[in-house]
Amino acid sequence: MITYRSAASPQQGSDHSPDLLRLAEDHARRFPWYGRLLDASGARETGALHDFPVIDDEVLTRHYYTAAHDDLPDAFAFLTSGTSSGRRKRILYSQADEDAYAAQRKALFQDFTRGLSVGSVAVADLGTGHAADAARRIFVDMGFEAHDIDFQRPLEEHVTLLNYWQPDVLFTMPMILDRLMQSPDRLHISPRKIMVVGDLATANWRRIVARHFGIAVTDVLDVFGSIEVGAIAHLCADTGLYHFHDHILPEVIHPAELYADETASASVTTGTDSGALLLTSFTRSYFPALRYVTGDLISGLCVIEYQGRRVHAFERIDGRLGGDFKHGERVSSHDICQAMATVFPGAAFEVSDDDGLVIRVVAHEILDDQLAAVRKLLMEAAPDVSQMITSGMVGEIGVKAIAADELKSTHAKRRFNVKER
Repeated sequence: MITYRSAASPQQGSDHSPDLLRLAEDHARRFPWYGRLLDASGARETGALHDFPVIDDEVLTRHYYTAAHDDLPDAFAFLTSGTSSGRRKRILYSQADEDAYAAQRKALFQDFTRGLSVGSVAVADLGTGHAADAARRIFVDMGFEAHDIDFQRPLEEHVTLLNYWQPDVLFTMPMILDRLMQSPDRLHISPRKIMVVGDLATANWRRIVARHFGIAVTDVLDVFGSIEVGAIAHLCADTGLYHFHDHILPEVIHPAELYADETASASVTTGTDSGALLLTSFTRSYFPALRYVTGDLISGLCVIEYQGRRVHAFERIDGRLGGDFKHGERVSSHDICQAMATVFPGAAFEVSDDDGLVIRVVAHEILDDQLAAVRKLLMEAAPDVSQMITSGMVGEIGVKAIAADELKSTHAKRRFNVKER
């Protein structure tokens, strides 16, 4: 039995104050700058989640991403995309952090691949980063024959290796899989399970992938994580919701309230289950993941009773803070991905908003019925935008055919802020 209830205020029905205070004091000991934020917050007196300081990109850029952290000699670091300072982000893990991440991922993967025999072939084609670094080790620990593919290899080499290894399990990213399915060098594999991470994987997209490989849509798993937090959530086939891992306490805040003042603190918005996602992790030690602003926008945060357990869950990822589009009114990245998966299945695309919303898709041409279908789906998903287009306040949404070498996205992730000029 699955019972749902609102989780706009995640501390309702459960007092996390003692755990939050212990976690905050641990972070204050490791990171003196966090201790100063904690002193100014008043959270020590209340223990209430909404009183703890918000940890956003501005705070982390100032204090964490490029700091030496000489007092954490046992830490090991992963480097990711650059900050506003032009320097790459340096994100620390302790061995305990890494062990917890591996255990969380392994438990999920074992449940998802139940029924596959020891020695089954698992391939990670993930690009670079923490998930890619850890995937092969996790698969080996599960008893699989594990391989990974160097991100910088040409696409045709990815196809050749996959055709040679014939994976039973493929762990990749949506845009990589799109390119593999559309590759001129034919992909001849029959994976029994596919897992994706790192980009939006809408319901329409998952159905197309399942049909392409002749598997059930429940055999395509969308995994949600980040290098900062580690394992965050995954799509549950039973409920149709994304379930957070047990170590995560989520909350949502309206973006306008999140940055309402310059103190980088905010209260939980009452009466809403959608907005900017903040996460607290009770297993992450070398990153201050206590009310950490992930940059994601989600809808439908709730608490459910599932298989005898209390689980935090949500309906969908809408996009990124600053990554949605104002074509008169808001159009979410999720709705764009859903429409494109329907009309241009498997095609690589990206979005430009230089002069209104323009979707750039790898195609020889855009047929009139394809353009009409994309516009119809987006108008149905965003009726306010439809009304503004109908009234002539904004122009039509554009769809532009481009060659593959004209994409400005990376090989792994779609870009939703491409600048044409």
